[in-house]
Amino acid sequence: MPSLLHWGSRQKAQTSVQNDLCERCGQKPKFVEPGGSQHPYCSRSCAKDAQGTNPSACALRGCRATGKAAFSNFCSDGHGKRAVSLGQVEGCDLCHEYPRASGDLCIACGRKNPGVRLKELGSDSTTFKDVRAQFVSEWEGPNATRPKVEKIYRISVPRDIRARHDAYRRNQRATEEIRVFHSSQCICDMGTKTPMLCDFKSCGICCIVKSSFHEFAFGEKCNVGRFGEGIYSYRNPSLADVHATSATSTPYRVMIACDAAVDPEFEVPDEESVFVPNADVIVAAFIIMYTV
Repeated sequence: MPSLLHWGSRQKAQTSVQNDLCERCGQKPKFVEPGGSQHPYCSRSCAKDAQGTNPSACALRGCRATGKAAFSNFCSDGHGKRAVSLGQVEGCDLCHEYPRASGDLCIACGRKNPGVRLKELGSDSTTFKDVRAQFVSEWEGPNATRPKVEKIYRISVPRDIRARHDAYRRNQRATEEIRVFHSSQCICDMGTKTPMLCDFKSCGICCIVKSSFHEFAFGEKCNVGRFGEGIYSYRNPSLADVHATSATSTPYRVMIACDAAVDPEFEVPDEESVFVPNADVIVAAFIIMYTV
C-alpha cells in the first residue's frame, strides 16, 4: 500500500481554485459577503437548484415537507424552532431557540458572530471522555508515562471554512477523515481563564486556530518540511508534543486535535508526519490542555 507520506505531495499540484467556484454550476465564483464569509454557491438560484437535486424530508419528526438548507434542513424556521423546544435537536448556544447549523450556533447567530469560537467541555461529558481516550491511547513515546488531560475546548469554525473543507472532500476521488494532532508554541495563558484566543502574533496555537490553518506564528503561511510547504501533523500526539512550548503563566501544554481528509488507499504512518498541501484539507476540532 502506498504511504500517506507522499499523498500530500501528489495532491499539492491541485490548487484551491476549484474550491472557490460555485458548488452547483462550477462556473462562477462563490458569493462572498461583505464581512468575508464565503457561501458554497454563487447565487440564490444555484443554492435553490442544489437543494432540489437532493431533496430530503424536514428534520422535524413527522413532517413530510422538503427540508431546506436555508432552514438547517427543516422546511421552515418554525419547524426548526419547534424541534429545539421538543428536544429533538440541540439549540443554538446564543439564542437557544433555533437549531445549530455551524458548530454551536444557528444560521442567523453564525452570521452575526463570524469567526472561530471556543467552548470548554465538561469533564463528565461524552465528548470530553472520547477525545481524552483517543489522545491518551494514541500517545506512543519512549516515556511510558501517559499525559493527563486537564481541559478540552471544542472549536467551532466559521461556516465558510467548513464549507471549503466539505467541498474539498467532494472534489476528490475518495477521502476519509482521520484524527491528527498539531502543536506549536503557546505564549498566552491558555486554559487558566475563560476560553479565549489571544492576539499575539508569536502565539502559534492561537494564530492557527483563529485563521483555521491559513496563518501560523509570526505571520507564516505554512510549515516547511521534507515535502515542502504545507501543513504537518501526526497521528501520534507524542510526536506533536515535541513542538509544544508553553508560557510560564500556564501549567498546561497545549495541542490541537484536527480532522484531516486523506486518500483511504494510502497508508497512514505511525511514526512520521502526515503532510497535507493546504488549509482546506484540515480542520481544527479541539484544543487539548494536558500535563506530562
